[in-house]
Amino acid sequence: MTPVLPMLAEACRSVEYAMKKCPNGMYAEIKYDGERVQLHKKGDKFSYFSRSLKPVQPHKVQHFSEFIPKAFPSGDDLILDAEVLMVDTKTSKPLPFGSLGVHKKAKFQDAQVCLFIFDCLHLNGENIMQKPIKERRRVLHDEMTEIKNRIMFSEMKLIKDPEDLQDMMNDVFRQGLEGLVLKDLKSIYAPGKRHWLKVKKDYLQEGTMADSADLIVLGAYYGTGNKGGIMSIFLLGAYDPHTKKFCTVTKCHSGFDDKTLDELQKELDVVKISKDALKVPNWLNVNKNLIPDFVVKDPKKSPIWEIMGAEFSQSSAHTADGISIRFPRIAKVRDDKTWENATDVPRLKILFKKSKETSDMFPPKKGKSPAATPKKKKMGDDDDSGSETEDDGNNNGFETPPATPTKGKLPIKKEISDDKVTLTPTKATPTKGKFPMKKEISDDEMTETPTKATPTKGKSPMKRQASDVDNEREHKPSSAKKSKVNVLCNYGDYCYQKNPDHLEKFYHPKKSLPDVFNGAKICIPEKIKDYRLLKRFIIGFDGDVVPEYIYEKATHIIVESGKTAPKVKGKGVCVTVDWLLNSIKKKSLEPTKSYIVT
Repeated sequence: MTPVLPMLAEACRSVEYAMKKCPNGMYAEIKYDGERVQLHKKGDKFSYFSRSLKPVQPHKVQHFSEFIPKAFPSGDDLILDAEVLMVDTKTSKPLPFGSLGVHKKAKFQDAQVCLFIFDCLHLNGENIMQKPIKERRRVLHDEMTEIKNRIMFSEMKLIKDPEDLQDMMNDVFRQGLEGLVLKDLKSIYAPGKRHWLKVKKDYLQEGTMADSADLIVLGAYYGTGNKGGIMSIFLLGAYDPHTKKFCTVTKCHSGFDDKTLDELQKELDVVKISKDALKVPNWLNVNKNLIPDFVVKDPKKSPIWEIMGAEFSQSSAHTADGISIRFPRIAKVRDDKTWENATDVPRLKILFKKSKETSDMFPPKKGKSPAATPKKKKMGDDDDSGSETEDDGNNNGFETPPATPTKGKLPIKKEISDDKVTLTPTKATPTKGKFPMKKEISDDEMTETPTKATPTKGKSPMKRQASDVDNEREHKPSSAKKSKVNVLCNYGDYCYQKNPDHLEKFYHPKKSLPDVFNGAKICIPEKIKDYRLLKRFIIGFDGDVVPEYIYEKATHIIVESGKTAPKVKGKGVCVTVDWLLNSIKKKSLEPTKSYIVT
């Protein structure tokens, strides 16, 4: 059984770029934070290959031989592209990267290894790589039966509209997943080519790196302070195929805890050269002022680490064409890669060039629905004087989740009655500063209306109240910590970062929308009136939208008026759209008994 070079993806930081590269529409698949596996089955024989085409460690895949025949009852001859990772058996949620290790699996008692399959390359003697992804995916769904938490389809959605892509990105951020892989509907499987696109949350954060870099550990330095006497700063670099030498890119000390650092003292195979230029090996291209205390014995056997940072930068101190990384941090250890498929210098040049492009995708921010599509603010724009609630012109009697404030629009006042909720614009005088907000509380709802303000070129005068002062004190950092002011994190309560430095530096406000649809997987037909608006509510109120082609996975299936309910294999219930509307209006999950469609 001969492995096939895996198809790859290039970084994408723009909705516009994604739509341009995928003019026929695209499949947007969840990018799982696991290990890529290519599975070969020939009769009763199984082989599993890693991204680097090496055999996968048996403890990660050996039990799949029991489940693959059940999932593919008629598949005698198969090649599948998949991702293997641990999932929580109670929630079916994926566990973090690295949990597949033998010593780490013991920490996750309620978890098991699962194979998420996203492509089929060969079926019963037929090579189907030249067929478009749309057809290959159809073949996969026809041939495969899911086995819960063992053999699963990768989660994907058909995207033809830029707003749908932004909505899905926001949903991915909210769930704390790694990102998306975008595939043109008519694309074939091109081994080794970067014809797919990948969108990761790291590309869209504060920095401007176009992609992470998988760098080789070339050497190490002694630390200082409480890390003095051990290797705690590491020299990382890339291979240059033109000079056939390993070049330096950055020094990094952020990303490992003390326990991992202790393990590295034993695991890294290094030679002490004590910053002596005469002892630098021939394979290493390093400037004199960066010569490390230790160099690795063999860079071709050295670990590969995924490095993220604020941005790619130019630095004469480093030898990889002068490319470096500002504020680098170690994102993960790439056990699935070798020096041959790590980021080399030519690839680094491409990433540096792409890093100058601008991202128009944004994660959800404080006070906005995860499904809302923010607009990028230009330099020099004044603060918005009000807020606008997006409406497609088909308001059907319930309020819209918060959307991005747009300059020059009237603020919206919410009016609630027993029968419906309507949206009416209130009178307001636009200013270049912010409106002070006056809270009006009724029995049903708390609404916010702007108080009178005089237009000024500076900030609007603010009337301070005792409650405002208390709130300010609650979030205002002490004077002793003014150097570490809590800047608002773009991800808010949905932030995936666990780094203590990040948590200390950035403020993470709690999400403000109710968890009405928490745990609900709702399938809603696109033909239903106000489809886009209803979908935003489902996502904004913590639910999941299930595509129509896999409606059997849904817990609730919305049925159009006058239509009969589809036959559901799973435990899902078919309900009228009124169930959804009333749940949104009342901000609580309605019992389905009165809305069931048979």
